[in-house]
Amino acid sequence: MAKKVIDIIPPRERIINSKASLPQSEKETVLSDVRISSQPVSQLVSELASEADADAERSPAPEQPVSIAAYPEPEPEPDPEPEPKPEPQIKPRITFMGNREGFALEDDDSGGSNIKNWAIRLLVAGALVALVMFAIDWKIARAVVKVWPATTALSEQMRVVVDPAAQSVDREKGVIPGLMLAVEDTITGETEVTGKKDTQGKATGTVKIFNNYTSQQRLVKNTRLQAPLEKFNPALTSAETPWFRTLADVVLEPKTSATVTVIADGAGGKYNIDASIFSVPGLVGTAQYTFVYAQSYEKFQGGSTGSAPSVTQADLDNAQKAIDQLAQSEMEKKLLAQVPEGYVMIADTKNYELGAPDIQAKVGDSLGKITSQMTGKATAIAYKKADLDNLGKDFILSKVVPGFIAYQNKLEVSSAFEGPDPASGNAVLDLTAQVPVYPGLADSELKKGLSEKSATEAKLFLEDQGMKVEITFTPFWRTQIPRELDKIEVQTIIE
Repeated sequence: MAKKVIDIIPPRERIINSKASLPQSEKETVLSDVRISSQPVSQLVSELASEADADAERSPAPEQPVSIAAYPEPEPEPDPEPEPKPEPQIKPRITFMGNREGFALEDDDSGGSNIKNWAIRLLVAGALVALVMFAIDWKIARAVVKVWPATTALSEQMRVVVDPAAQSVDREKGVIPGLMLAVEDTITGETEVTGKKDTQGKATGTVKIFNNYTSQQRLVKNTRLQAPLEKFNPALTSAETPWFRTLADVVLEPKTSATVTVIADGAGGKYNIDASIFSVPGLVGTAQYTFVYAQSYEKFQGGSTGSAPSVTQADLDNAQKAIDQLAQSEMEKKLLAQVPEGYVMIADTKNYELGAPDIQAKVGDSLGKITSQMTGKATAIAYKKADLDNLGKDFILSKVVPGFIAYQNKLEVSSAFEGPDPASGNAVLDLTAQVPVYPGLADSELKKGLSEKSATEAKLFLEDQGMKVEITFTPFWRTQIPRELDKIEVQTIIE
């Protein structure tokens, strides 16, 4: 009886199970037997049917039933020893490979399963990375939008009165409160003397005069004593004399001597000569000339030439001007010391009432410095800087036309002293306020317009308003401006 192909070829599960229970060497044999390559299906079926009929003819006849009573009862067998648990084996995957001419069974290991596992892992890792990026983006999302708008300068001026009697700022009248400052003090100063006068010192010393003559000799005051020329260093000029004069009358008895003080006839250090012997020029031509002489035993002192300070009228005039300037400068410092923090003193409102200077010197005095004193008063007006700035700010912002925005970071307020008010005498300031203005939206409105826009949309939106734009995102992968307005920073840059 011919068998069907489905009866001849065991099911796929049986082939797999049989292979799993075999050793590795026999598995390969089974697979080689099972694999059939490039045979026609009709021939394969015919061969399999022939082999099945032959197997049926060789099968033995069925055995006859045997009575149970003819056999003795078998003795109980001991429990078999537990077989070792086979090691887990990987079941091969057997698939049918077919084509137009035949079919084959293919053993496919677990490579597909590994690929599937790796794909799942990559998907999970990608999901985790995306989740982390989402968390970072949600936490630190931020957009910084820098815009460079085209601007024009708006400048306005107004007259401001600083009134010490005012209690508050009057914007309509242009009045701000003032503060009166006042000081009174006595100032002392010194000035250098520039005048000079020549000073000459004559050398002096003590000599001992000898009278070795047989008669009395009298030398009157201012008697000349002459030293050798080689004693003078540097040498004397033709206009200088080598003489020293006695400062008292001297009467010398025969064979006696007397000590007397002498002074040089000329000034200068060259007369400070060492110990020497002196002749008496007045006795030249007499017998006493060789018997009456003088001798010094120490170096003379005091000879000098130079100059010393001397007060002139010009020095007195300079001292008066100097004490006047010093008094104003010192009282200005005291005025500034009274200015409270946040206030500004108007320099042009300073007023001084100075007394007569007391100059303690006269012409000809040998003084190196002149001491002077002056007593005076000083007043000035100050104002609070914030009052003037706020007044100027409100004034200039009121001049901004609708549709334009004032860039207040560069708003400037300056002032200059105009003079005293003719009616009240208060200080009047000429205030100038200026600010760059540009057409566009305020920062709050601009943020609303940029919210949730992409970088490209935001740039087009701003460039349409005549602005140069630069946008940076945090984190770096973000390409869309956040929805929350507090995460949008608008930086307006005026160049």
